[in-house]
Amino acid sequence: MNFIETNSQNKRHGLHRPIPGYWYSNIVGHLQQVRAVLHEDGVASRLVLENISGTRQTLGITDWYQLDLTLHSPGIERRRRRGDCKDPGERLF
Repeated sequence: MNFIETNSQNKRHGLHRPIPGYWYSNIVGHLQQVRAVLHEDGVASRLVLENISGTRQTLGITDWYQLDLTLHSPGIERRRRRGDCKDPGERLF
């Protein structure tokens, strides 16, 4: 298995789950907030993203995993360091 396959597989297993209410930044620093995750038959299928200017877009879950985003919400990192918070994505999927 090469690096690309491993990286793709890791993303599918939740390293970059869409968490409603959390902000993500792309490689050039543009912010996107996950506004909602839509489910079909109990499985995440689409999500709504909103950028900092308020423009919203709907993406398929497959498209989400192809974006190069990093979790930007700093509050979760502070809570993790203190031990007050588990991975918030665990309760979504």
